[in-house]
Parts: sequence; C-alpha cells; structure tokens
Amino acid sequence: MPAGNRRVIRKKRAKRRRALAWTLGIVGLLIVVVGGVSAIILPKALGARDSLEAAMPAVSQIQELIVAGKSEEAQAKAADLAETARKASADTDGFVWRAMEVVPFVGQNLYAVRMATATVDEIARGAIVPASTLSLAQLTPVDGRIDTASISTLISTFHAIAGSVSEAEGLMASVDRGILVGPVSGGVKRIDDALERVSSLIGPAMPVVDALPSMLGQDGPRDVLVIFQNNGEVMPAGGTVGSLAQLHIEDGAVSVVAQSSASGRDMEQFAEPIVPIADDVRDLYPFGLGTHVQNATKTPRFDLTFEIAREMWRHKTGVTVDAVISMDTLALSYLLVATGPIPIFDGLEISNDNAVPLLLGDLYYDYEPAEVDLINQAFAGKTLQALMSGGADPAKLVSVIGLAVEEGRVRIWSSRESEQQLIAGTGVDKRGPAQTEKSDGIGVYFTDFTPGKMQRFMTQSVDVAQGDCQDGTRQVQVSVTIVNTVDAASVVGLPEYVTGTGDYTPKGSMQLETLVYAPAGYSLVASEVGGDIVGARTGTDGGMAVEAVRVVLAPGESRTIVLRYSADGSERPITADVTPVVKPTTLTDSVLACVAD
Repeated sequence: MPAGNRRVIRKKRAKRRRALAWTLGIVGLLIVVVGGVSAIILPKALGARDSLEAAMPAVSQIQELIVAGKSEEAQAKAADLAETARKASADTDGFVWRAMEVVPFVGQNLYAVRMATATVDEIARGAIVPASTLSLAQLTPVDGRIDTASISTLISTFHAIAGSVSEAEGLMASVDRGILVGPVSGGVKRIDDALERVSSLIGPAMPVVDALPSMLGQDGPRDVLVIFQNNGEVMPAGGTVGSLAQLHIEDGAVSVVAQSSASGRDMEQFAEPIVPIADDVRDLYPFGLGTHVQNATKTPRFDLTFEIAREMWRHKTGVTVDAVISMDTLALSYLLVATGPIPIFDGLEISNDNAVPLLLGDLYYDYEPAEVDLINQAFAGKTLQALMSGGADPAKLVSVIGLAVEEGRVRIWSSRESEQQLIAGTGVDKRGPAQTEKSDGIGVYFTDFTPGKMQRFMTQSVDVAQGDCQDGTRQVQVSVTIVNTVDAASVVGLPEYVTGTGDYTPKGSMQLETLVYAPAGYSLVASEVGGDIVGARTGTDGGMAVEAVRVVLAPGESRTIVLRYSADGSERPITADVTPVVKPTTLTDSVLACVAD
C-alpha cells in the first residue's frame, strides 16, 4: 500500500478515535448529569407516590363523614388531603423536573407523573374540599319545608366541583399514554378511571341539581300525585294500586293535601279507558287498564300509568297534577329504616320489621277490607309526613332510596318536559325494555289472576342466554322460573283476602301470567312450559312482540317457561327489565349452545 494512503487511513482512524472519545465523554457526562438529576427526582417521585397512596383512604372516609352529617370532621380531613396533594404536586414540579421532561422517553413519563399529581391536587382543592362542606341537612325538610337558600348554596358548590373535574380532565388529556412505563401507566389509568366515575356521576346530577329550585316550587306552586302499590297482588309495574296521596309544593314547603284509597268505594271505575290507549295494548291488557285505578300499573310503561292516574285524580278532585311518583310496599318499608316506626291507631305500629307481612296480608286477620284501606291510607300519609317533618335520618334515607331505585320500586314521570328530560334514562324512568344502539332489551312481567295477594310467597328467576351459530344466525333464550313457596299446611290459616275465595284458583295456589317482551328483529322459534297451562297468547306493545303464558302453581310448586328466539345481528349485551316482586328477582346470563330448528 502506498505511504500516502497509509497516512490518510491513520488520520481517519485518529479522527474516529477522537470522535468516539468525545461521544463517550458526552455520554459519560450525560450519565453523570442524568444520574445526579435522577438522584434528585426519583426520591421526590417515590415520595409523592407514597404520600398520595397513603392519603387515598381519606377520600372514602370523607364521603362517609359527609353522609353521616359530620361536616366539621369531613372538612378537616379534606384540608389534610388537599395539603398532601399540594406537596406531592410541588415535589413533582420545578425547573429540574421540567428540564428532564425534554429527554426522550424518560421525559414523557416525567410529564405524565407531573400531570397526574397536578390532577390529584386540582381534584383535592377544587372538588373534595368544596364537597366536604356539603351536608345532607341542606336537603332535609324542617317543619315541612326545605330551605331554598341552602339549595342555592348546594348548586354553587356542585358547579365548582364540576368545574374542577373538567379542569382535571383537561390536564390528563395532555398525557401521551402510548410510551408510559408500567408503574406510571398504572397510576395514570387509576386516575383516568376515577375521573370517569366522577364524571359519570356529576354529568347526570348537574341538570337535576339545577332543576331543584323549580321542583321545590320556587318559581310557582306545583302538585304531585304519589301512588302506592301493593306487591301482594302483582302487576307488570309492581303491584295493584292501593292508595293515592297528593302533595302540594310551594317555595320549598311540601304538604299532603289529599288522600284516597284505590277502592271502587272511593275512586270511580269507568266503562271505557279514561285516556287513549293503543289498540294492541288494549288487546294485550283487556281487563281494567285505563278503567280501574287499581290496574293503572297493569302496564310496564309508566308514561301510560302517569296519564291514567293523573286523569283519574283530576276526575275525582279537579286538580291536574304536574308529576306522578309510584312506590311499592317494599320501598315504603325501606323508608321506615330512616323514619323509624309509624304509629297508626289503637296501638298499631308499622315498622321496617313488620311492614311487609302486615301490608301484604296480615292486617286482614284483624281488620275488615274497608278498615285495611283506611290503615293503608293512614300509613302512607304518616310516612310522607314523617319524611317532610325532617325526622328521618338523612344518611339512612339516601341509602334506602338508592336501594329502592336500584330494585325498580320507584317510578317517576313529569308533565314538564324539562324535568322529564332529567328523568329520562335514570333508574326511575320505566317505560318498558330499554333498547340502545349497542344493546337489546327484553321485558319479563307478571300479572296476578288468582285473584288474591299470594305473591308475597313468590320467588322468581330469569336467565337470558345467547349464542352465535355457525350458520350466521344468533339465538336468544329466555328462561323464567316461578316458585310458589307457601307451605300447604299453612294455607288454611291464611286470610281469604290473601288466598282468594277458591272460586277461580284453589286456595294456596296462585294463578299467574308471565309476559315476555322481545325487541324488533327477534322471532320466536320454540317455546316450552313444564306442566299444564291455563292459556297462552301473543300480542304487541310499542313495536315489541309479546308472548304471554298463564299457569297455576300449587303450594310448593315450581314452573319454568322457556322461549327461544332467532335474533338479528351478532351477539351483543342484553338487558332485562323485570317486574319488581316482593322478593328480588335472580337475574343471570349464560352462553347458549345453538339448536338446529
């Protein structure tokens, strides 16, 4: 090799060595710098994490204190939590921390940590601290009146909380979740999940909170009809209507101004429906719907129940109510957990322990039917008065109302469009099976034909199974099992008003019709009923196909009705709307093995 070429090669090698040395030096320097900075940052990050995790139980404790009415303790804990969150946010911020955020990969994770602690700080200061000032006493009536000034304070607080949650969502939205390391990713997800839960509560609650002044009559008087159902004689919406009460609401004051039993002695019965009812619905429910107030719940669609009850009440009293609220025997019994026992007369006292057996039949041991009607009226009115007097335990009241709504025992409909929009889609909005773009809704409803009040002895379960078949079809199977749990030996001792006279159904047996609503796109392909049936029929209601099967169950007998459908589309979630019976329904879903037709 010529000498000149060797000199060139040596020069190039020397340059590469110098470049490598410089590179190693820079890398070494970066390692020293990053290592030094990490020695500062890492303890702060770990310290912030540990302090926040240690403080997290305080959130649920604050919630419990608010519900318990311990406002001062809640505010003290909220202040401590806010200070912890402030320090954690301060520890994960500053010049050094932000400078490191420009380092590839590491920086994105540091930024995510800073946003996460800033979010917790925002929520602690902007949401939890204001929430700690809330008190259920703000919604508790005193001498029949809810303080509308307190409601205004409540509204302001809720808006502050909503604003803080929105701000926190904005902080977290700036985080790139694609390159986060495990611990950071897990922490970010926990915050995302918590914000989603809070938003899902705040969003629907805000319109309701804003509407409270109007609901409480601040912008003018209003009247609400409350109907009380008796689950002992089951109807699709729960039970027969036993009594009614009118509430007058004005500037926060709530009072019971009129009451009536649902008996034909007190409420007129009509030869034809008092409101327009679609022909297919009249065919499906030919007896009593729209003509007898007791049967106003003989439809799962509470918007129709509202029209019937409101018009019948107007016909009786001349008052056109703005809204109708329905609650069943179990819901009333739950309220007694908050109010305590309700004294009626002559030493009779109804409590949470004895309300269900008494109201569903045991009163007939000692009282005539007309007297039982008066007792039901007195009990309903006194319970409402106990609630309006402010004597109910607020925390217990919130809990039991939540339970009653969850079990479908409370229904509300308003004639005011703005209010009805708030009700729509909530647990008290009952208009039959709910269909959405992403899910199917079926309905399973029961009607007593005994006649009597035997459903206090009824248990029931509903299983919905589905499966996609190889031929591209989807099959859905609805199985309804009903049990008459009454002991045959005890039947002779039951009041005849409970068992019935025996003319239509043997005493101790219950004659029950089960109605299954299926959405559009479902075609019945097979049905099976174990044992004899009294009758079967088909119909429609609001575009839904209805299969109705009536059976008689002897004491101790169980019957299962199975309906199998061919359904459009592929497998998707299915929700079931079921009559709220005395004992809650067991709901299950399972996988269906396709059956060849």
